[in-house]
Amino acid sequence: MSTAAAQRVTAAFRSGPLAVRSFRLLAGGQFASTIGDYCYAVALPWLVLSNHGGTILLGTVLACYGVPRTVLIPVGGMLADRFGPRTLMLFADVLRCVLVGVLTFLAARHTASLVTLGPTAALIGGGEGLFLPASYTIMPSLLDDARLAAGNALNSTAVQVGSLIGPAIGGALVAITGASTAAFGIDAVSFAVSAVSLA
Repeated sequence: MSTAAAQRVTAAFRSGPLAVRSFRLLAGGQFASTIGDYCYAVALPWLVLSNHGGTILLGTVLACYGVPRTVLIPVGGMLADRFGPRTLMLFADVLRCVLVGVLTFLAARHTASLVTLGPTAALIGGGEGLFLPASYTIMPSLLDDARLAAGNALNSTAVQVGSLIGPAIGGALVAITGASTAAFGIDAVSFAVSAVSLA
């Protein structure tokens, strides 16, 4: 690392967004959660297809996830205004941690049916829909105006890096174990880490 780069990093910790403990916790939790989300994105198709579920079941389960996620985003915005973004994010993380734990159990039993996966995926998607708007509105409560733009950029960078690492970890776990259990387990743990960082 060059001297100039080292100075910029040092300045970020001394006076930038990274100097704020709450921001560091949030960014770290979001980084972990993003890695888990992309492990989930690898593990769910593998769970369905490796248990002879077929593409129709996979598409239906993905729709069960996607529709509630989209529908509940505006609801999440209203609830974040009413109860506060941190409270809503914490609730959504705890809910998804439990639900992905259920998926881990189903993967260990090699269970892939619409009856079991559909409602679980729908609730996980709903939790994501509630979480997203709150995650955008919490930043101004953590950082002052002088640090907000840099904080948003750093948080986005953490999410982007997580989106690159997550599929690699999920794919490696599926390839090594031949099952999606470990990848779901990583996702459940990542939600727990995010919830602890919020708490």
